[in-house]
Amino acid sequence: MNVRKAIVLNIIAAVLFTACGQNENDGNNGAQVREVVVEVLGTEYQSFAEVVRVTGSVEAMEDAIISAEVAGRVQSVADRGTHVRSGQELVSLDDRIVRSSLEMARANYELAEDALQRQEPLLRDSIISALQYNQVRTQRDQARSQLDQAEKQLSDSRISAPFRGRIEDRMVTAGELVNPGMPVLRLVNLDRVRINAGVPERYINDIREGTPVAIRLASYSGEELQGEVRYAGSLIVPETRTFPIEIVMDNSDRLFKPEMVVNLQITRRVLDDVLIVPRTALVRDEDGLRLFVVVQDGDHTVAEARRVVTGAASGAMIVIEEGLNPGENVIVTGQTNVSDGDLVRIQNRRSFEQYQ
Repeated sequence: MNVRKAIVLNIIAAVLFTACGQNENDGNNGAQVREVVVEVLGTEYQSFAEVVRVTGSVEAMEDAIISAEVAGRVQSVADRGTHVRSGQELVSLDDRIVRSSLEMARANYELAEDALQRQEPLLRDSIISALQYNQVRTQRDQARSQLDQAEKQLSDSRISAPFRGRIEDRMVTAGELVNPGMPVLRLVNLDRVRINAGVPERYINDIREGTPVAIRLASYSGEELQGEVRYAGSLIVPETRTFPIEIVMDNSDRLFKPEMVVNLQITRRVLDDVLIVPRTALVRDEDGLRLFVVVQDGDHTVAEARRVVTGAASGAMIVIEEGLNPGENVIVTGQTNVSDGDLVRIQNRRSFEQYQ
């Protein structure tokens, strides 16, 4: 139950109290005894997960800006929204100059290779020196290198997908001149995503790889997914006093989008056999915290104040370490309108599911 709802219910209880107050004779003096309408929550031993709540941002595991490696004029470019497989052509450049350079490099290599082969029998017959032979071989090797470079330039005039994905952005159009290093496309694969978040440094010894995480998507009401911490950093970020964590999720249903903000509930620890109540059931005064339970006093149902010691808290719930017994009914609505010993009338019995 959130705080706003608790306030509204308390107001309702106060109104009902005014309407339902009754007079009873207290011995001989006829004193007025009030009755307060309340809602209660039964308690029992149960497990309690203490969680750390943070927000995270989503990024694709494979998200690349594809750039040109050679200069050239764009002949064709894939459209945005196109799904491509790994190795599929995305952009083609005018390769006429590159092809001309390749043919020249191939011819030079073949000439150098032929010259080297002609020198080998001369070297065996000692007609030429080893130095002369090595010079010819060096020329052949240089020609081979130039040929390899020309072949690479021709290959680079066809820009291919390094992985399968979807084209999310296009930075060039057909007919545009591009230079080496110039971005041309953005390719994104959303099959798997990474969620990055920063956790306050006080939890650095509690959260590690494998820690369970509940993930709520802010854009999908009520949608909750389960994951675990794949990476927990060991270093504190000085600016935020947090340490980084990373969660990897399958995204075959495409619920996650890059840059999406998600709410994370990271399990810090799980406590067994504890008593928990809503935070709003607690009443603070100058002596500390107390809550009210409903007890039977003869034929009357009355409120009994209890001093309590609290423990771990998470979300709307908090652990009561001392002052409460299992099976007792805690007043969760109307507690600010009762005093110790007041008569009460139970209007509703709540369940823990209503506080999830």
